[in-house]
Amino acid sequence: MLDLRRMMLLSDLADLGSVTAVAERRSITSSAVSQQLRVLEEEAGAVLFRRDGRTLGLTRSGQVLAEHVRRVLVAVDEAVSAVAETRDHVNGQVAIATFNMGLPMLAAPTMRRLSADEPDLRIQVQQETSAAALRLLRQGEVDLALTCRYDFGGEDSSGGLIAEPLLHEPLVLLAPKAAHLKIRKNGLAALSNGPWVTGPQDSGLGVAVMRACEGAGFTPQIKHRLIGAQNICDLAATEIASAIVPRLSVPTGLEGLIVPDIEVGGRTVSAVVRAGRQRDPNIALILRTLHTVAADALPAAAPEELGVAS
Repeated sequence: MLDLRRMMLLSDLADLGSVTAVAERRSITSSAVSQQLRVLEEEAGAVLFRRDGRTLGLTRSGQVLAEHVRRVLVAVDEAVSAVAETRDHVNGQVAIATFNMGLPMLAAPTMRRLSADEPDLRIQVQQETSAAALRLLRQGEVDLALTCRYDFGGEDSSGGLIAEPLLHEPLVLLAPKAAHLKIRKNGLAALSNGPWVTGPQDSGLGVAVMRACEGAGFTPQIKHRLIGAQNICDLAATEIASAIVPRLSVPTGLEGLIVPDIEVGGRTVSAVVRAGRQRDPNIALILRTLHTVAADALPAAAPEELGVAS
């Protein structure tokens, strides 16, 4: 009988194309992945892989097995969900991994709403990057991931996951008030000689600043790099540097620093589950609540600023 965990590695290889990428997704070594795939090949009694230099690809037999493995993994999750549906009421524990702003924006309000109505449902939350949250979801360490994907980012490999978009959050420009008139007249280029604050170099916000400024014809003078949009807002509040941040991270008291009508992109916030788990009553309830919370997320801003999934 084929081992389910080894079949998961095969499915990952079909999605990602390299042993190294599979090892990163599963948080194990490349040698461990290769060893398990060799054992799977022996179990299957067929040649599943072919080497092209240092790349490990799938033979026709490997492609056929990978397609069936995807169906098996979905069927396992569907079986778990079907058993859960036999319960009389919602109960048990659901683990959620969320990106930084997903906690105050979505996860915490969802927990507050459900704690009174569903006392037997326990929600466990941990903060991770979006990539780490998806990795934990694929590994079965969590049941749901809250992620954000910037407009300039490529599509994530689905890998048996289902993403439900919750909202599209615009990015906004925070700038010293004294510069607003010049920015309205000359656009983002008015800030070409001024200092900027943003996230770490390879972070979504760090890339967002570079792309927006380069699109305006200049390279930003990044003087400060902080972790977390809320920290970036705090420094921008001193009006010593400009910033590009998600709209929902801007406190009410700093809305006067937002320069209107400056397009700097946005990001999509989604709830992601493994295919076949949407029918689980616990997860289905949390998904419905997340959609409700997302719809209420930005009451103070103009409705057209935020795209909310129905």
